[in-house]
Amino acid sequence: MKCLMTAWDNTEAMLYAWLLKQTKSQHETEDIMQEVFLKAMSHSERFCSLSDGKAWIFKVAKNHLIDRLRKKIELESIDDLQSPESATPVMTQLQTCLPRILPKMSDSDRHIIEVCDLNGGTQADYAKTQGLTLPATKARLRRARIELKQKLISECQVVQDNSGVCCFKRAQ
Repeated sequence: MKCLMTAWDNTEAMLYAWLLKQTKSQHETEDIMQEVFLKAMSHSERFCSLSDGKAWIFKVAKNHLIDRLRKKIELESIDDLQSPESATPVMTQLQTCLPRILPKMSDSDRHIIEVCDLNGGTQADYAKTQGLTLPATKARLRRARIELKQKLISECQVVQDNSGVCCFKRAQ
């Protein structure tokens, strides 16, 4: 127990500063410190036999930090999920506009957009079935997307910002 307390006293301030820098939260830092200390206490008999107690304490702290970050990411990603019923009005308007625009595109452009973008086909599969090289397929798809974008802007009044589709100038 004396080995543990000595190592803890020598490490506590550095560990706290490191965790605070990582978490940017005093509350989280204190929680992790407490978890690490409890883990160290549960291994106090074996602690004296460790060659580097400070390294062990930091490793345990790092593992606890990683676990917390994973939990936080899982919670955020679950919260970010939307049900299909809660589609944004922009997406709903886009879904009504797209069927009007696609028939106005050339057959080859419409086909590559439908296969690769709307139906989830790969560009490599499209290239094979159409007897094209992959670079030719990529170029063709890029041109088709540019044409589709121009039609969406001109005929559906789509306005874009840096993140993509923003809104419609008028409701469709």
